[in-house]
Amino acid sequence: MVTTDFVSLALMAWVALVLRGDGFFNINDGYKLSGASPQELYQFIIVAPIITIAVLLKMRLYRSIIRYINVDTYVKISKACLISVGLLAIGMISFEMPIPRFTYPIYFILATTSVIYIRYTASSYLAFKNIMKKRNVLMVGTHEESIQIAEFLKNNDQLQPIGFIVSAVNYEKSSIAELPVYNVSQTNNIIIKRDIEEILIIENKITKKETLEIIKQLSPHQKLIRKVPDISDYASGKIQVSDFKRIDIEDLLGRVAIKTDPFLLKSCIENKTVMVTGAGGSIGSELARQIIQHNPKKIILLEQSEYFLYKIDNEVSNIDKIKNKSIQLKSFLGSVTDDDFVSNIFKSEMIDTVYHAAANKHVPLVEDNPISAIKTNIFGTKVVAENALINNIENFVLISSDKAVRPTNIMGATKRFAELILQSMQDKVDKMPSNQCKTKFCMVRFGNVLDTSGSVVPLFRNQIKEGGPVTVTDTRVIRYFMTISEATELVIQAGSLSKGGEVFLLDMGEPMSILSLAKEMIRLSGKEIKDEANPDGDIEIVITGLRPGEKLYEELLIGDNVSKTAHDHIMYANEGKLSVEEINRFIQDLTNLKSKSSINEVQKILYQSVEGYSPNKTENIIDFKANS
Repeated sequence: MVTTDFVSLALMAWVALVLRGDGFFNINDGYKLSGASPQELYQFIIVAPIITIAVLLKMRLYRSIIRYINVDTYVKISKACLISVGLLAIGMISFEMPIPRFTYPIYFILATTSVIYIRYTASSYLAFKNIMKKRNVLMVGTHEESIQIAEFLKNNDQLQPIGFIVSAVNYEKSSIAELPVYNVSQTNNIIIKRDIEEILIIENKITKKETLEIIKQLSPHQKLIRKVPDISDYASGKIQVSDFKRIDIEDLLGRVAIKTDPFLLKSCIENKTVMVTGAGGSIGSELARQIIQHNPKKIILLEQSEYFLYKIDNEVSNIDKIKNKSIQLKSFLGSVTDDDFVSNIFKSEMIDTVYHAAANKHVPLVEDNPISAIKTNIFGTKVVAENALINNIENFVLISSDKAVRPTNIMGATKRFAELILQSMQDKVDKMPSNQCKTKFCMVRFGNVLDTSGSVVPLFRNQIKEGGPVTVTDTRVIRYFMTISEATELVIQAGSLSKGGEVFLLDMGEPMSILSLAKEMIRLSGKEIKDEANPDGDIEIVITGLRPGEKLYEELLIGDNVSKTAHDHIMYANEGKLSVEEINRFIQDLTNLKSKSSINEVQKILYQSVEGYSPNKTENIIDFKANS
């Protein structure tokens, strides 16, 4: 660069003299210009580039990487050339060199133009050479963040921004940052014409509704869409282009994010000791993550799996909130069915709020292992709830399930029985003097949560990864879906609304066909569905038949008696109860069950105790009704 600049600047010095002399001239005849000798003109042509290069060096302009040069660098070059011309003029005048004074401004203009042009040409060449290796991308939206990321990508080795996509017609045929703006209706043509390989959507900068609308309009090109993190993460160096993510199935659920109530989120947590049972599970671990964000005094994690307890303990310990604040963390390894173990925790930790998420919830596994489910879902709930009552715990929230409504499987029946236990305990509390016990029991009932261990989403994702087939039990099966973070936020808020004994229901939005879910996930993976219409496709969908205890659709409400709460997306149901005496009698019957007990014995007790339980695996349901 120094050599190139020296040659070009020397040439510019000579051109400045030519322009000042109003015509081409031989340097040896240059003295005719102003009485300067040829030697003095040679000195000017040599000294001028030396001074300019010295100033460029001093201002560190030779340290700028040519590929990433920008307007700021060009401004700095202009300043350097102005300073160098000033120093050149002072030097020449001081040594009484008879150089025409108008030569200096001419040299400044030519020198600045030369230095900038050389760098611009080099930068353009390198950029063009690099473009040949890049993937062409379109940006969604014309907001400030999209423009900033487009500028960022111009110097990126992997992606080349081609333009912006907008839905508004008034932006058509315009350009931003020298990139054209296209209407979304033109997308098909642009993708083919410009060989577009990715379409980028910036997360958190357009609403969920807008995102869904754009994804819908770009449905033939869903596999090209990528979610881009916020521009602030680039500035902090946290994000690389490799972190751009494909849109996932939760982006297509059609659910608009539910606005949270900060007061309800903090009410049962802030400055309190909070315990989460089943803390290593999908719901329990997300509860732990969110609880930390609302400044508890202490968080207690209870989990029977050593591996999952270690995992969530390690994760929560490294969250900035717990590092920077005096939040205590304690983790206990054990089962909720162990009364002595649970009792010691309650006695030693002065707990304020309990979120009881520990449960066996995989329907087919529970159907084949009913005694284990009864121990965890029923006896475990009873143990934790009784200790909460004895120790006058302020809030107790049970994580229930839509499968507890008119259950057809043992998992749902045991979860409904757990609800009945808490309802009976709340009746016991209500009969006590108000100053004797303050415990409030409530249950939160909701449907499927995306990416939990029991969800079909991770199952389908693994099946697609392995090349298929994707297994769907029945083409008619529909389910409600909610993201795990949304579900846990609503659980926390529902607990804060409790006055005691409520069965809260969460607004799950519109149900989705499991078959449609499978098809969408295959498309999002960039694969094609293999069927009769497309025998050369990649992934086949196989219908396997309903599993034991599985229903075509789930419900959230047993009866029709539902009431609104202060939160638009949380309701509560007024449902039938069992008395304390009835609960104790059925608990005794369940206690008498042994590992060798038949499935019919288990189902008979649950049929008698849980309203609406209709086991679809037994042929003795008529006998159950006769003996009830």
